[in-house]
Amino acid sequence: MKSRYLWNLIRGKSKAINPARLDLRHIWAVIQCQIRSILPSPLHIREQIEWRILQVKEKSPKCWEEGNCIQCGCEIKGKVKADIGCDNEPFCYPQMMRKKQWKQYKSDKAIYIYKTNICKY
Repeated sequence: MKSRYLWNLIRGKSKAINPARLDLRHIWAVIQCQIRSILPSPLHIREQIEWRILQVKEKSPKCWEEGNCIQCGCEIKGKVKADIGCDNEPFCYPQMMRKKQWKQYKSDKAIYIYKTNICKY
């Protein structure tokens, strides 16, 4: 999520069906996105970001094509970097998981993501 999205949300200029509310949770999500875009993240976070992108492409391709969630109006590339999960139908991905939770989730759902030093998202 970019600060431009937050600015448009404050001004009420979102084209979304159900625009996200301006609250501390969404402000923290914007900050997290900015931090994770600048600083290197742990492997389990990078894997989840890559997996979330794949989930959006699979479950809601229209959101990916437009670059914004059609339900809440959030920027997709930013939204997948934040800890919050997808709150709208079709619920593309859950909240960001801790390392042990992610490891268990990957084994339960048979998720395989190649380990790389650099993630391109």
